[in-house]
Amino acid sequence: MINSPPSFINIKAGFLSSFKFMTKKDKIENLFVLDASKFWESCWIVFFVNALVSILASYGIKFNFDVDLKVNLLPKLLLITIVDIVFFAIIVFYVFEKINKTNDFLKFIIPFNWIQALQAVMMLFFTLFGLFLPAPIFYFFGFFLVVWVTFSLWRIGKDEIGLTGWASAGMIILSVLTETSVRLFSMYISKIMV
Repeated sequence: MINSPPSFINIKAGFLSSFKFMTKKDKIENLFVLDASKFWESCWIVFFVNALVSILASYGIKFNFDVDLKVNLLPKLLLITIVDIVFFAIIVFYVFEKINKTNDFLKFIIPFNWIQALQAVMMLFFTLFGLFLPAPIFYFFGFFLVVWVTFSLWRIGKDEIGLTGWASAGMIILSVLTETSVRLFSMYISKIMV
């Protein structure tokens, strides 16, 4: 059963735990509660952050969009986000089942989701600051953030789950491929239905 969205206190705790893990302050077991309700909270936060980014992208950045396009675009972006979150979780569970690590599924997916959500929030702030500051500053901090988050996601698999370095990198690549394929498939479907 899908739990309700996280409260503000839980969101704050999740982002704080993510930041502490990224700064190597503690291990996952000490930072995150690893149960089914917290799994759903991590899925909700990824959805909320991606929804916020989608809303800003479709309404805030392109002022000259056609109104009909905006109205049709947002629900599609939100649906793509839901499919991406669910599809990635199913694939990760399947992979962990194949390598006999199903007990580590929550230990992997919960911080993975929270760290990705934290990255999106930070990139959103960098984008907003980029409107007022010179572009090179945005590029520098954006590049640094992507490297830092990628390394943190890699550490989840390598240090916390016990995967090899290549397998940990493969999980990050799997995340990117899942999101890309869901988006490409949705674009393909959109073109067929038009």
